[in-house]
Amino acid sequence: MVRNNVAPLVFTPDDEPYLGRELLYHFDQAISACMERNARTAPLTHQLDLTAAQKMACQVIAQATSIALSIRELVRQGYLFGAHVLIRPLAERAVMRQYLVVYPNEIRIWERGWLHN
Repeated sequence: MVRNNVAPLVFTPDDEPYLGRELLYHFDQAISACMERNARTAPLTHQLDLTAAQKMACQVIAQATSIALSIRELVRQGYLFGAHVLIRPLAERAVMRQYLVVYPNEIRIWERGWLHN
């Protein structure tokens, strides 16, 4: 919102420039659902003896959630290029997780830190 012909330096959830866009609404819903699910699941992971695949999933899901929140804040502030740049690492985490679902024996690559030529 512009006050006295000066745009604010920081936008809030009430006056962000892309508020009300349908895709942004759905992105917000996906982030909220992920965070709610994580709030229930994460404490359990500290009580269990996790497999390598489960440990990887915990790390990748937490990273993806953090990246999604960063994208959302960049959009809120109108930094669309920065938000766009973060789409790739977000997609990489989703593809990485799916790859290891399809090829579970490749978890050893993850455990080595993906240092393969």
